[in-house]
Amino acid sequence: MSEDYSETDDSAESPTTGWTKGELMAAAGMSAKTFDTVRKAARIKGPTHGRLKHVFDEQDMFALIQKVESGRYSVMGPAAARAWRALLAEAKVVMPEVISRARRGDRSTPPKPLPGTPGR
Repeated sequence: MSEDYSETDDSAESPTTGWTKGELMAAAGMSAKTFDTVRKAARIKGPTHGRLKHVFDEQDMFALIQKVESGRYSVMGPAAARAWRALLAEAKVVMPEVISRARRGDRSTPPKPLPGTPGR
């Protein structure tokens, strides 16, 4: 079966600089299904079904690497992390020690309790 998915451009939904889904899948040697599983676990917005030209930015890459290094993906995680870190190094992007997820929702303040429930 061919891995030639729909190549339609969805640039309106994705950043203009970074790495495409196809590049990330090829570098890590993973299938689209596995990549999408990791992407969803990292809570990264992705392309509609089968679009390999969706672009993921640096922050997305940091989150993907953090997720595959978390230990849950012990079979393919280390290899994917090495491959994606090599892509970052090739682009001269330094991965921070601590990855900020603030742009995906500020979690610095605890949520307010629901009305009628005791506070903590």
